[in-house]
Amino acid sequence: MFDAPGPDQPDGHRLLHWPIGYSPEFSDLWAVGETDVDARPEAVFGHLAGLCDWARDVTPIDDGSVADTEPPGLRTDSEFAYRLEGLPVRARVGECSPGSRLAWFAQGIDLSLYQEWLLLARDGRTLVLMGVAARGPAAIARREADPASARRMVEGWLRWLEAETSRGGGAV
Repeated sequence: MFDAPGPDQPDGHRLLHWPIGYSPEFSDLWAVGETDVDARPEAVFGHLAGLCDWARDVTPIDDGSVADTEPPGLRTDSEFAYRLEGLPVRARVGECSPGSRLAWFAQGIDLSLYQEWLLLARDGRTLVLMGVAARGPAAIARREADPASARRMVEGWLRWLEAETSRGGGAV
């Protein structure tokens, strides 16, 4: 887990598509993490796309709901709302390549957030890279009150994904 920009970032994290203004160097709060999952990328992606399960299982998330998608799930330009550690946010998927990449922008009061998942096939397993970058007064306040909060959020998402994939399933 890395929460400061610099040359110590593993090469894999350089594969994340940081949008202009949301790279770690320009964000007020950010973290990246990775995990190795014993499942194929398509199955891992299926768990990420299952938004309705987030509110039940992902620690910093509550009240997840998909809007403007039929059938339910995430795809490019779909929108969804959720509460991130109590803060209501509205998100739009900007990148959705089933089995390889999922990213969205989220907007809340005093917060802009970018979150990305990159899935890399590794001999029947998946290396999952995840990054989150936030800007705005809420991100600054969170960083000042709890500098490790972004890292814990990323770790929570990755633990959830590991647990979900170990249970199997995952709609693609």
